[in-house]
Amino acid sequence: MAAQRMPSPAGPETLAIVGTGLMGGSLGLASLAEKVVERVVGWDADPGMLRRALERGAVTEAAGSIAEAVEGASLVVLSMPVGAIPAAFREVAPHLERGTVVTDLGSAKGRLVQEIGPLVPEGVHFIGGHPIAGSEKEGVEAADADLFRGAFWILTPTADTDPAAYGRLVKFLGGLAVHVLSLDPSRHDELLALTSHLPQLVSSTLMGFAADITAAEGGLPLAAGGGFRDMTRIAASSPDLWLDIVRENRSAVLALLHRFQDALGSTTGFIDRQDWDGLRATLAAAREGRARLPEKPGLEPASLMEVLVPVPDRPGVLAEVTTTVGEAGVNIEGLTIQHSPEGGRGTIHLEINGEAAAGVAVAALEKKGYAPHVAPAV
Repeated sequence: MAAQRMPSPAGPETLAIVGTGLMGGSLGLASLAEKVVERVVGWDADPGMLRRALERGAVTEAAGSIAEAVEGASLVVLSMPVGAIPAAFREVAPHLERGTVVTDLGSAKGRLVQEIGPLVPEGVHFIGGHPIAGSEKEGVEAADADLFRGAFWILTPTADTDPAAYGRLVKFLGGLAVHVLSLDPSRHDELLALTSHLPQLVSSTLMGFAADITAAEGGLPLAAGGGFRDMTRIAASSPDLWLDIVRENRSAVLALLHRFQDALGSTTGFIDRQDWDGLRATLAAAREGRARLPEKPGLEPASLMEVLVPVPDRPGVLAEVTTTVGEAGVNIEGLTIQHSPEGGRGTIHLEINGEAAAGVAVAALEKKGYAPHVAPAV
């Protein structure tokens, strides 16, 4: 067993990764490459995967059990199929020390956050997380230290989220050169159903449809153009992984599939009726929408700003402030909170990338009744 070590209040010193495949392995490689942790202890239900993670340098130590992996860790990351995360949390919970921050990499959050909430031991902090990054490849062999660089990383704070723990996690993620967005768990699931889960199902359905035609008629492999290959690239992803994700986010995915069927039916109708004006309008609207898609934010802030938000000392205020900013599409580069000496109030300090984004955050918070102001970040 590893020697016990109390978590650092200033930030994670020891990272424990439970699940050392593609995502967990990439996190370990990135954390060590960026020197945001001193040690990465790994554990995996597959001993071969854990051994290969150690050989690749994705972990510095291979634990013999979950208990050994999380003992003394200040940050614990659960990296396995989303449906298995609550059970994994139950297994690690008895071995967590006070002050430990636990997060996950699951791509559905609503049921997961709701189920884990009552299981969190006193003094331990669970904050749901989801990096918007990945690969159609599998296993630690495909792990990449740059997999998350420049990506959005969604956190899903709740009314029970501790501000100091949230700030520590944001600081850790900032060291990985990612951009943190905060969303309500159910809003996260709606957004990911549209931007990730629906595209995966469309890609897989298209590839399966084309494969059936190929089997019957032949000729597809050499004739497949770039557009087809782009559209079907993610169809190479793990079926078991996506079955688990869709099962977890079934309601949001199903609602969007019905709406997408209606949209596809509308396009079919234009062609069937030879309504070329209608079809052109659909294509033009899609082109304009694609042009408006925001690019990833830059890795180097042009002018890091600090949005100061006076808040009452009440449960849920952190989640309300951060998810309000996240809903406005503004990512958080850093977060601290100052409590008033008199008690009852405090100030949340949000580090925002750029004056324009800070202005958007301020406007969104003012609509919620807050009175924020902006200053250059120190």
